[in-house]
Amino acid sequence: MTAKDNRSQAFLIVDGVKVIVINKDIFRIGRKKDNDIIIDNPHVSRHHARIQLIAGKYVLFDLESTVGTSVNGERVQEATLEPGDVISIGGAPIIFGIGAPEASLGISRPTDTSTGPTNSTDLEKLDEYLDLFDDKQ
Repeated sequence: MTAKDNRSQAFLIVDGVKVIVINKDIFRIGRKKDNDIIIDNPHVSRHHARIQLIAGKYVLFDLESTVGTSVNGERVQEATLEPGDVISIGGAPIIFGIGAPEASLGISRPTDTSTGPTNSTDLEKLDEYLDLFDDKQ
């Protein structure tokens, strides 16, 4: 099964506004230009982390990066991702989601999937997205 076969599309929100669809089984994140998400930050390794589809689940792997990778504030070597998880790579927050982010955030997918520098964060958009996962009982 490939990422394209899933009924719900997985995506990442970078800087609170950039939506990057995970459109392959192995998705790479790092500073070097051959990554799927490029984070131009000296604290990010050239090949920092990858997200891989394994048995229908998205798993994040740190690729022995210098400063490490965190999920929800906890440093990890490997973590199965759940919608709403906040990944931190070199201080850049990346939110993992499944479904259609455009409908809930009122944002559109960029035609250019290169993320460029990720030095600013729109925390209001991040909070709005994370509110979708709060229990409202």
